[in-house]
Amino acid sequence: MRTSGVLLALVFASICPMAEGQNCELGDVLRQIPGFHVLKLGERDPDTRAFLIQHFAKDNPSVVHADFDGDGRPDYALLLKSSTGEAKFVIVLCPESAKLRTVYDLDVTGSEGQSYLQSVPPGTLVSQTEAIDTGGKVPRVRLRSVGVRAVDFEKAAVVLYWSSKLHKIEAIQTAD
Repeated sequence: MRTSGVLLALVFASICPMAEGQNCELGDVLRQIPGFHVLKLGERDPDTRAFLIQHFAKDNPSVVHADFDGDGRPDYALLLKSSTGEAKFVIVLCPESAKLRTVYDLDVTGSEGQSYLQSVPPGTLVSQTEAIDTGGKVPRVRLRSVGVRAVDFEKAAVVLYWSSKLHKIEAIQTAD
């Protein structure tokens, strides 16, 4: 009887990729966002493409796979595009439970050709750009977990991070 229970658990784990204790995969995330694919290098404008080839030779500038919320499980930040031309930037958390959770979803249609993502390591001090008038107080945050820098090539940059106090994604514009 004990052997059949172990066998049943193995069969369940093989047909259920999000079983407890397993990491979610990119395919799991994309199935939650039907009609979209990861933005490809060839879908970017020529200047951005040249920059990315030079600076992201080993990384995919449309995907950041890291633990954003500090729960010990890798999550996803993605630049996505649909066959209809719609584009979006999403952050999806992969909690221990099997339910994926989209915590950030921004329409970037029209600017996806100049956009790319980078991870920002924990411990980094992130400051708001001085180009934004804040009345003298410049917001600063030291990241407790990995953040995501979303860059609109030669235009703007924003760092998104998990606020453990608010239990949501917050943003600081770091360049204009």
